[in-house]
Amino acid sequence: MFEFGIIMLISFIGAALASKARQSVILGYILAGILIGPHMSLTIGGIDYNGLIQDTSFVQSLSYLGLTLLMFFVGLSFSVNKLKKTKAPAILLALINVGVNMFAGILLGFALGWPVVDTVFLAGVFAMSSAAITGKSLMEQNRMGAPETEFLLGMVIVENFLSMILLTIVGGLMFKSGIGGSLTLTTMVFGILIFYGFFIFLAILVVPRVVTYFQRIKSDELFVLFSLGLVFLAAAMAELSGVPAIIGAFFMGMVFSETKLAKRFDDRLSPFKDALVAVFFVSFGMLIDPAMIPQIIWIVLIAAPLVIVNDLLFTGALAYLLGFSAKGSIFMGASICGRGAESVMFASVGSNSPAVTKGAELNPFAGAFCFVMSVITPAMMKASTGIAGVLGRHIPHFMRYGGAITSRTLGKVILPSSLKLFQRTRRLEALLVLYFVMLVAVMITNGALQLLLFGSTIGLTIFMYFVLEAEMYLVVRMSNYDNLGMVSRDPSHISRYIASFVFSSLMAILLVAFFFGMLWQASPLILVGYFLVILSLTHRLYVTTRSPAINLKVKGPSRRFKPSPGRGFARRSSEPCSIAHEEDPAWVTRPSRTMTHEPSSPPPRELQEDEKWRRL
Repeated sequence: MFEFGIIMLISFIGAALASKARQSVILGYILAGILIGPHMSLTIGGIDYNGLIQDTSFVQSLSYLGLTLLMFFVGLSFSVNKLKKTKAPAILLALINVGVNMFAGILLGFALGWPVVDTVFLAGVFAMSSAAITGKSLMEQNRMGAPETEFLLGMVIVENFLSMILLTIVGGLMFKSGIGGSLTLTTMVFGILIFYGFFIFLAILVVPRVVTYFQRIKSDELFVLFSLGLVFLAAAMAELSGVPAIIGAFFMGMVFSETKLAKRFDDRLSPFKDALVAVFFVSFGMLIDPAMIPQIIWIVLIAAPLVIVNDLLFTGALAYLLGFSAKGSIFMGASICGRGAESVMFASVGSNSPAVTKGAELNPFAGAFCFVMSVITPAMMKASTGIAGVLGRHIPHFMRYGGAITSRTLGKVILPSSLKLFQRTRRLEALLVLYFVMLVAVMITNGALQLLLFGSTIGLTIFMYFVLEAEMYLVVRMSNYDNLGMVSRDPSHISRYIASFVFSSLMAILLVAFFFGMLWQASPLILVGYFLVILSLTHRLYVTTRSPAINLKVKGPSRRFKPSPGRGFARRSSEPCSIAHEEDPAWVTRPSRTMTHEPSSPPPRELQEDEKWRRL
């Protein structure tokens, strides 16, 4: 009773102080746990203080219940309908952001000399953005109605789902089975398939048919008992399948997220969740040894700038290239820099794994890292407009020009729009899925099979270049770039640039995946080479499309892939688009209104008579 009373009172004090300081209550819980934990040792005025709670076994049991309820509510907030509205940009941004951050975390772990298992959990702590901190900061800054907020929240939802998938795989590999032996890869895969199959069966067939019976439970007391029984039985089934129990609670929340019961779950179980989640974060703080802080603080000082570069700059630049505004892109990047419950969860699971040897350092790192990033994130969100302005002034002009061309082109394909001038084909999406499947196969194989898969993936990437060039050619012909100062009227310049940009990115990912197992130190060199290639491509585009002397005569590109019928503005005989045929002189270079110098000869008379086509 004394331990439980102390935890509740200290949690209240920590949360109140954190709220007063406009910080996440999670930070208050963790600091309170450190102060009352068994690792605290102080001498003040000749009086020794060694913490209020020495035996943490009871607190650990309560905290695991809190973590299970927390993951149930995370699943309950996973809205598939909301995700459908923003699926293309949100999924793409989330996949790349988590992938880049996991890669950076693995590089950091290898540079520190950590074992592979410990490195994976370190990368998980490093990579997972905090949905709570992002949502709280958006509400405090009145940005919930901003155009990019819907996509940002969709991105955070996908990242939460990815974190559960990673925990499923990593937790299944690292924990021992209930029989006492270690789980083999075959047993783990079989258990995970049964686990996912069961919840798919629930979501599709069972719940839609029985949810009306659950709604008839009028008594709140009976409903709470029913709800808690579902949550903890789902967690037990996950453990039986060789999956961490919290994953079962997460998927049980997902099953009910789109039903009418979701609000009632939230109303009736929130008090239990709030109390037990506080115990979880306090118990996490109790596991942190303050004496370890000097040993891990320099790791935090390395990790924090890496997160800012990856999230604020890299992900922000990627969002801009996909069609978002410059200010909105930087704001999105700043919003996902926070680290909180998801990172603490990875550290908690990792420190309890028998295969982890750096658990004593993992917990203090997670606590200090989350504290630093949670303090920095709101300030960066407020300063995002100024950061975008500074970057815009200091980035070379040819890079701004290439970025604007890419953003305007890809935005028409990726961002949702009420006016569909271009219809995406399933061919390119299928090729991308096949590419990532083969990429994973390259990463987990070795020897002759790996070489064969590596060569096959290179061939697939080259094929994707030609497919993308043909797809982008149609988009470019429907786009207007006059206000960017473009002189060239040949669409192939831009379509080849976009295809080359994507091709170079996919090749860089493939090379890193292939060479990482043999020589991970080569990865930064590959990335530097990739950056130089992109600079060269962008500068070439700038020179080619802004120089009138080399654009007076253009030829239509060789069309290796025929466009799908029905796309374009209209159809005329066998041509896909009646406007601007490849040999149409309207697409031969005609100076735009933003030209600062005249071409060497006046335009032909027929070009002066096509104003109605240019306006259309």
